[in-house]
Amino acid sequence: MSTGKKIILFILDLLLLTLVIPAAWDYYQTMDYQWMVNDSSQLPYVGQYLPTYLFWGFTALSLLLILGLLIILFYPRTYLEINLSDEGGTLNLKRSAIEGLVREKVIENDYLKSPNIIVTLHKHKVEVEVKGEIIPRVEVAQKAQLLEQEIVEALKNFFGLEQQVKIDVAVNNIHKKTSSKSLRVV
Repeated sequence: MSTGKKIILFILDLLLLTLVIPAAWDYYQTMDYQWMVNDSSQLPYVGQYLPTYLFWGFTALSLLLILGLLIILFYPRTYLEINLSDEGGTLNLKRSAIEGLVREKVIENDYLKSPNIIVTLHKHKVEVEVKGEIIPRVEVAQKAQLLEQEIVEALKNFFGLEQQVKIDVAVNNIHKKTSSKSLRVV
């Protein structure tokens, strides 16, 4: 998650918390477990249960907002490019370059048809997700492991990538060959 998105979500979460926590406190004061009569408690059938419902509802929403705040704060940052430094200089490696290399390896292997490749860059890790239609073969698991090894080796050899590479190969469905024979009616 980018820093700007984190800041916006953090501010929105804090604003919601400033609305919800005082409301929960007010309903805690009206509950006081003596069932004080309030304007909202004069509603027929639900009036006596409304302060309890609102108190526990606001309390649960406050806890969810606090949990969301923690998730926003500690969600890992994603990058658009990685800076690879060496004694010879620096190289800015973009996501599209990694996607192109992975696409070439997948096409070279002739393992998946119409692959969809998603690359996520983190500070110390590169996640590659490959989805596509598999060509029917006997050794699907072995071909997937071979493809993963080739991609990792290509990223390390071609780009000199030192980050940990996590590859996820998902198969959408089986690619069916279209038959060139057409049936004729006599």
